[in-house]
Amino acid sequence: MRPRTISHFVVSFGVYGMLAWLSACSGADDGAPETDGGIAFSDTAGGVDTLSPQTDGKPSDDAPSSDVATSTDAPGADTTGGSDTGPTPDTGPTSLANPAPGSKLFVGANFWNIDWEGQDDFFTKGVDFATTTNPWQPALLTDLAPYKVLRFMDWNLTNEKDNPQAVWSTRKLKTQAQNEPVAFEWQIDLCNRTKKDYWVNVPHAMSEADITQLATLVQKLLDPSLRVYVEYSNEVWNGGFPQHGYAAGKASSLGLAGSDPAGAYYVYASVRAYEAFESVFGKGSPRLVKVLAGQAAWTGPCDAHMKALADTKINPKGTKPDFYAIAPYFSGASISALKSASTTAAGWTTSSAKCATGGGLPLISYEGGADSYSAGAGCTTLQHDTQMHDLYMSYLDAQAAAGMKGPYMQYTHSGSCWGLKEKTSDSLASSPKYKGVLDWLAAHP
Repeated sequence: MRPRTISHFVVSFGVYGMLAWLSACSGADDGAPETDGGIAFSDTAGGVDTLSPQTDGKPSDDAPSSDVATSTDAPGADTTGGSDTGPTPDTGPTSLANPAPGSKLFVGANFWNIDWEGQDDFFTKGVDFATTTNPWQPALLTDLAPYKVLRFMDWNLTNEKDNPQAVWSTRKLKTQAQNEPVAFEWQIDLCNRTKKDYWVNVPHAMSEADITQLATLVQKLLDPSLRVYVEYSNEVWNGGFPQHGYAAGKASSLGLAGSDPAGAYYVYASVRAYEAFESVFGKGSPRLVKVLAGQAAWTGPCDAHMKALADTKINPKGTKPDFYAIAPYFSGASISALKSASTTAAGWTTSSAKCATGGGLPLISYEGGADSYSAGAGCTTLQHDTQMHDLYMSYLDAQAAAGMKGPYMQYTHSGSCWGLKEKTSDSLASSPKYKGVLDWLAAHP
């Protein structure tokens, strides 16, 4: 089990302390299958899941209803890059279910690692994944109502060196027990049931052939009124994660130019992941959202990424992302410290928006929110502090004013310290962060 680092800090800290703390809370092993870390090229043995869409990814009759907002705008459609040939663009239905990215600020959510504090927040107890068509906790489906996008970075073990999700033949299957990682099919199923757009993090060691397999699975199973956000890996700029070293090594072997080797390869791999999805969804599809991500506290990675996009060796087809994303966390061990940090985070967003828009990309977030981990055991006390309600409302106001567009992606929906709720079962009255988001959204329809 590897807890994620605190991504907004220039220097990460506290990873192993959090590991010990979470282990004491849950006593759970992550249970992830082991692989040798190799990449499978053109391995079709795993195949694309052929389970009937009627029970695999289609909204069920008991799914909660959701309003459908008319939106036919392509999300920053790229008219110059991408594959030179491919299928006719998937223009989608006349109405997409959620707001177009890059419009006014709206909210999405990340999910906590499903093994860190128990699976009962997500799945019904004792569910048999070999036979079920609906494993989800009803309270979870209700809780997700305010969000428009769901990001599954932790559920895909994105920050792991030896990730079974990176090889198509070793990925988690839908019929297996859903400890970490969680099958792509169940991620898509949750989006379909709740009418949320799907944000997928492509594992850093996944081959282009397997990325195409993943894109094919998403295109087959995802409700046609929903978008897919595509991001290569997660925080490749972060030296605390194995994908950083992997990218730097690949940049060296490929002879990629630039002062930031990991950043150069990050762009190299990102554009090829976009092109793999374009080969399935069609170039210019309004359902495909291509995301490039950097660091909130420093625009150095953003500057390097913009240069890499213009490098013809790194990006020979001129493929462009649609959006640039950051994680504007605000951290502190008290309410007063968090208030001050929120102001600082707004300044980060202003600087990041300037870099992103200089490259022609609107700014969105991939993560963000209050982080009181430095308070130790007191972080959950802060999580339930009633002042968090107004703090979240002012934080979202400040982010919107600083240039943040939708989606703003909270890390996380539930979970100790970072979650809007500590547990899915927590009441609204005991979840001031969650209620603050609800009230902010009600005030900004």
